[in-house]
Amino acid sequence: MITPLTKIDIVLSVFNQEKLIRKVLGGIFKNTTTPFNLILIFDGCTDKTEKKVFEYLKKHTPKLLNTIIIDHASNVYETKANNIGFKKAKEEYMLTLQDDMVINELGWERRLTYPLRKFDNVIAVTSRVAQDVGLMENLEGHEYFTNKTGRESNNLPRNIFAIRDTINRGPVAFNMKHLKSMNYLDESYAPSDLDDADLCLRAWREKKLICGVFWIDYISKPKWGKARAKDSNMYADNHIPKNATRLKDTHQDYIKSQIKHSEDIIIPESEIDYC
Repeated sequence: MITPLTKIDIVLSVFNQEKLIRKVLGGIFKNTTTPFNLILIFDGCTDKTEKKVFEYLKKHTPKLLNTIIIDHASNVYETKANNIGFKKAKEEYMLTLQDDMVINELGWERRLTYPLRKFDNVIAVTSRVAQDVGLMENLEGHEYFTNKTGRESNNLPRNIFAIRDTINRGPVAFNMKHLKSMNYLDESYAPSDLDDADLCLRAWREKKLICGVFWIDYISKPKWGKARAKDSNMYADNHIPKNATRLKDTHQDYIKSQIKHSEDIIIPESEIDYC
């Protein structure tokens, strides 16, 4: 039996997107068909993003929008900013997307949460990419972590829910009971990168929870991204390679194993409860 979707939380953390934020909010407001709470985290914005948001909210208040929760962070990046928003979510299911993603599909939240509601052991469903993980050796014989070929939403049949070891978030739907049981994202991975992979691997190893990718229609053009300056703390001391090493060391036994989640489940379009 499919768990009905009666209310959801939508979490959006924002950094300096004054030119795009109205499109991002418009995609949510136009295409969400379930009553929802909007949780906005302004993460160290220095432009007119916040002003643009409040101007937009004065003119556009969809009937299905129940409450708006707003908080601020001091330029802490994605991992911590997301956790701030995740911990404010109260409903059974929560969806999050990045501030450079525009939703184009009516009922996107019903579709993206469907595998969560159909299978109780699913912690997260992305519409971006899901991957299996492994170790490889470089020319010097040193092992390093790699994402093996996964399933991306742009080459995935629409009726396939592809279960893999890890996901990349945005847009992502979470089962909040499971996310809370894992104590959210591990902030030792802050400011960002591979925290979502760590979450999925922890969820499987500790509670046998799975994740995967399921197609929805959204746009995220590369030029829309607002990566922080290359001299910021995101890139200091080779942060991203450090996180790859941390992930490899923490989950090495599973990453080295031959047990992988490569499974594709057919979910017919007619089965999804869009209303």
